[in-house]
Amino acid sequence: MTSGTGQRQPGRDSLQPRVVWLHKDLEQLVIRFLRRKEGDVQRMRAALLDEDFDSIERAGHDLKGAGEGFGFPELSVLGAKLELAARSRDKKLLEAHFATMERYLKRIQVRFN
Repeated sequence: MTSGTGQRQPGRDSLQPRVVWLHKDLEQLVIRFLRRKEGDVQRMRAALLDEDFDSIERAGHDLKGAGEGFGFPELSVLGAKLELAARSRDKKLLEAHFATMERYLKRIQVRFN
């Protein structure tokens, strides 16, 4: 979140909780998608321990492509950030992105109509 000066406020991240409304027909598909994303964070953390940056880059690329299609544009943005951090082998930045993704997945509220 930014202040009136355009600077980020301490302790805040850009993936604030929000409600996403989706068509009822997508319910099971979206629920599975979000569960897989939770597992993806754990797999990417394991890949980081093994310094398998290629796997993290692919996972970020996949997230970048799928997030918006499922109604979660924030995940697409985060996927792009993961992809770039993996490409540059930035372990600290990757850990920060993993934490951001976990917070987002815990806060997102999906409603179906």
